[in-house]
Amino acid sequence: MGKNILIAEDDKNIAKLIKEIVERKGNTAIVTVDGDEAYTVFSSIKFDLIITDLKMPKKDGMSLIKMIREKNRDIPIIIITGYGSDKNRALAKSYGVTTILSKPCSIVDITQAIDGTLNNN
Repeated sequence: MGKNILIAEDDKNIAKLIKEIVERKGNTAIVTVDGDEAYTVFSSIKFDLIITDLKMPKKDGMSLIKMIREKNRDIPIIIITGYGSDKNRALAKSYGVTTILSKPCSIVDITQAIDGTLNNN
């Protein structure tokens, strides 16, 4: 049975790549381009996984994660970012983020993170 996965990523090429990886495994991907749009979609559809960037327009990824955690403590979250500082990693861990990948990352890295997360939940 396919899973519903929300992708919050403002870089169209990266979003397209992640969407292809997700859909190749028989899952459904919904792509949003900023944190506001992602939260609106998250609030109206049940998702099995969130994949988000940190640096996005309107609302950044960390703010999005914080808002998601206020509604759902258990949904797995993967961050794919070029801003994987120690401070961001510590904050993400405190919010229960499952995996943090640093850009640039490979298709294999992304696939393994998604598979590992979905198989553990």
